Amino acid sequence: AQVVERIIHFVSKDAMDIRGFGEANVRKFYELGLLKDIPSIYILDFNNLKGMEGFGQKSIDNLQSAIENSKKQPLHRLIYALGIRHVGEATAKTLAKHYKTLDKLMQASLEELSLLPDIGIVVASSINNFFKDQHNIAIIAELLRLGITYELNEQVNATNSNLSLLNKKFVVTGTLANISRDEVYALIESNGGNIQSNVNKNTNYVVVGENAGSKLTKANELNIPTLTLEQLYSMLK
Repeated sequence: AQVVERIIHFVSKDAMDIRGFGEANVRKFYELGLLKDIPSIYILDFNNLKGMEGFGQKSIDNLQSAIENSKKQPLHRLIYALGIRHVGEATAKTLAKHYKTLDKLMQASLEELSLLPDIGIVVASSINNFFKDQHNIAIIAELLRLGITYELNEQVNATNSNLSLLNKKFVVTGTLANISRDEVYALIESNGGNIQSNVNKNTNYVVVGENAGSKLTKANELNIPTLTLEQLYSMLK
């Protein structure tokens, strides 16, 4: 069950975003022996899909393209996709931005990790332990052997940073309309802002969507300004 859940997380929209690999298909492929672990995604025999319900030639071609395209996802998506405990999308971005390569991240010490913005000792320990585990190391090595060549998105440029966002710290929470969480992160970072995973006294703004929960409550407790998407867009004008 844990293997299946890790595969489902790896292929999900916010991780490696492999379209056509929904939860139901992951479970079906695993039960049929077509998938056994995360690396087996990249050696899937597409001939075995022919004749399966819901898999015409177009669906098979689309899945094959999605798998191939996922090999070049940005580093922060790969870090998030690995399923490291306590590492969400914002933390993955922090790690990618600081270390720039997976190899450097894997060799980071516990002390070094704990000094990064918004990464305390609990998260740092989780990251450090993950990359000490020989099983995890083997999976990563196999993924790289199979052609994962992640890209690093260097989005922040001091020459085009919007002064209203420059060096400001943002938390994004709730469901956002007509835009993905990744796109909001990219919008903030490309204008000089920084993303935090949790609200604290150093947070400057909390961008709030529908059904915002504990992070909005925390922002109100600390009197941190909240923004709708429209207000964020206004700051960029």
